[in-house]
Amino acid sequence: MEEDKQAKDLPSDRPSSIFIGGPAKAENILSGSINQNNNNKNIKYWGNNNIDISSQKSPWVWFLIGLILIPLVLSIISILIISISEFNILNEEYSNYAEKSEDVTIDSEYFEVYIFDLSSRFESIFADQTFWDLNIESSYKDGSYEWSSYISGNGAQIHQNQITDEEGMIWYVTDIHDNPPEDIVVYVRVVEDDVYVALKSETPRPTYVHYYFEGDGNPGDSDILFYVTCMIWPITVIVGAIWGFRTNRKPLAYGILTWGILAIILMTLFSFAWFIGL
Repeated sequence: MEEDKQAKDLPSDRPSSIFIGGPAKAENILSGSINQNNNNKNIKYWGNNNIDISSQKSPWVWFLIGLILIPLVLSIISILIISISEFNILNEEYSNYAEKSEDVTIDSEYFEVYIFDLSSRFESIFADQTFWDLNIESSYKDGSYEWSSYISGNGAQIHQNQITDEEGMIWYVTDIHDNPPEDIVVYVRVVEDDVYVALKSETPRPTYVHYYFEGDGNPGDSDILFYVTCMIWPITVIVGAIWGFRTNRKPLAYGILTWGILAIILMTLFSFAWFIGL
């Protein structure tokens, strides 16, 4: 049968003798049998094997990476996060570009109006913290200012008085900083993410608006950054140790666990010393 003939020609049924030869008169012959019984062998392929690949780095190198390098990197990251928190980078919004708008009439006087466009975040955070203030300045090129005014509040309670223009729009009467000229009058109102500033035509135009806040319950508060700083250390210990063991880098895991345990001991001793008043 044709099918039987093809089946006999399969590689598994070929002769078990091998001839190795070169020139026609060569007499070197290699003979023997080939073990073709692979029924009990579990042969894996690339991407599907469980063979542990040992790292080429010395175990001491991995241990020092886990013991010194990783906590050093975490320390640098923590210092940067704390610096951001202390400088209140996330607790402020500002703009130094003002666009001229239409004049308004307040108390039968004409006032020029300038609009400062802040980020879209400003609309959701304005007057929503324990303490906040909105500063408006007219600054010289050298950094000093001709005049500076502000409104402030606690949450939605704004400390400054209100005034209404001829169209019924409410403006806040700003307080002026640091011995200003007697005729400086500045009004301000907030519409979504825009700050409107109204002042007399002879008053130097505003050049800068800055919103600063402190308080809880806001995504921009520095407390969140502090909690993030505290959490990255134990998370690094847990994740790093698991990754080290699973990838057969046990010295790395031991190094991470070593400084993690030392950190826990030091924190415990510090807490105990603080509790007893040392």
